[in-house]
Amino acid sequence: MGTKMSTSSQATTETELWLIRHGESVGNRDNIYQGQNDLPLSPNGHHQVERLAARLAALHPVQPFSVIYSSDLQRAMQTALPCARLIGLPVLEDKGLREIDVGGWSGRTFAEIQRRFPAEWAASYPVMDPEQVRGGGESYRHAQDRIVAALGRIVANHPGERVLVFFHGGVLQAAIAHVMKMPLPNKRFLRTTNTSISRLRLVAIDGELHGVVSGMNDIAHLEQSGQVLAGVGPE
Repeated sequence: MGTKMSTSSQATTETELWLIRHGESVGNRDNIYQGQNDLPLSPNGHHQVERLAARLAALHPVQPFSVIYSSDLQRAMQTALPCARLIGLPVLEDKGLREIDVGGWSGRTFAEIQRRFPAEWAASYPVMDPEQVRGGGESYRHAQDRIVAALGRIVANHPGERVLVFFHGGVLQAAIAHVMKMPLPNKRFLRTTNTSISRLRLVAIDGELHGVVSGMNDIAHLEQSGQVLAGVGPE
């Protein structure tokens, strides 16, 4: 299924990554900044996952997936596991797929963060400084480098395959921004709804990730339900 791509030094085969944001978590529902705080899915999130799993299972016979990866945080695993059961594949956990670490911001509302971390908040909203470390955690530049490295390992290990990756909205946007060669602060203009599917065709060359975004924020399984759709929400 892979398309051959050539460079001056080598030819490689594209990997098709289906990047999926987790279902609505209780943190998303309650407008709590999560980061790597390990919060579960909300009841609505579980309903979203049921629709997503049915869609992926219906696609699998005609567009087979070879492997499933997930962040080890439970909101991602609770999204990946029902899909994996219907498809019939195991889930490989990867801590490198975690959401950005926001340290002391984790578990707090936007209002609380603005009160407790005014300087860091001012460097993050409305225009993001990608080098700003949030709450003693990591900067978005570091989070982007981490997620690109994690996806690069997956691509290098699965050339020519179609791979499902379940993880988080903030780092999903950062990965797409990297592939599209967008300035990292512009990631805020990318919409990644809960259980959305974004499709990338990528190659790993000399440790670098290259490719194209072939689809983004596909939520047909939610639109069919008629439910209200959320945006990215707090990381």
